[in-house]
Amino acid sequence: MDNSIAYQIGEVLGAVLVVAIVVGVLVLFIIALVKSIKTGRKGWIITASISGIPIAAFLVLFLLSMALNISRGGASAPIFGASSGSVSDLLTASMTPVPGSNIGYQISYPMIDSWKKLDPSNGAFDQLYNFHDAYLGVIAEGIGVGTPQRICELSQKNLTDKASQYSFTSAQPMQIDSHPWLTYDATATVSGVDLKYRFYVFADANYTFQIISWTGPGAFDKVNPVFDRVAQSFKLPK
Repeated sequence: MDNSIAYQIGEVLGAVLVVAIVVGVLVLFIIALVKSIKTGRKGWIITASISGIPIAAFLVLFLLSMALNISRGGASAPIFGASSGSVSDLLTASMTPVPGSNIGYQISYPMIDSWKKLDPSNGAFDQLYNFHDAYLGVIAEGIGVGTPQRICELSQKNLTDKASQYSFTSAQPMQIDSHPWLTYDATATVSGVDLKYRFYVFADANYTFQIISWTGPGAFDKVNPVFDRVAQSFKLPK
């Protein structure tokens, strides 16, 4: 799309013209309505009727839009504000697999169209997605550090290096794709922002994987079941 100054000026002038036309029609309708009431002349009555048609159409469209918004959002409001899905939707929706970029793993997301794919090129992530205020990324390495415990220690050190304050829960064992992983939560202040993380880490002699998810502390308990569901869909390279 053209972002030149001439294009931007044209957009502004177009918006001003539309507003001027709407205001002009509204003013004409009010004048014609008042004159028709005072004089009873047929010309003013016809003018008021014709100019009132676009005003009435605008009001109908506005009311229909309001009614649709209420019907869509009234049942259950998403925890992250306006969105195309809620946490409960993500817990039951079908999963869409996403392959790794350079290593043959696979991880699946519920309602993939509700997630935004972010550019991970400036960081360590192989892929990175967010659902409003919730983020989940995969770090994939074709070098194995040996054990989940080892990558657990390294991941905690990486976080402490960039956080001004931090704390960790005890790492807990879990099975993902029939392999032993470790998971733990972390609370950290990074660049002045309070965040809460859930890490899922795996390593053997061939590969090292980290699934790192995070959001604000207030939303974490509501969204971490989604983090768990996505992490447990992970498939290691064959």
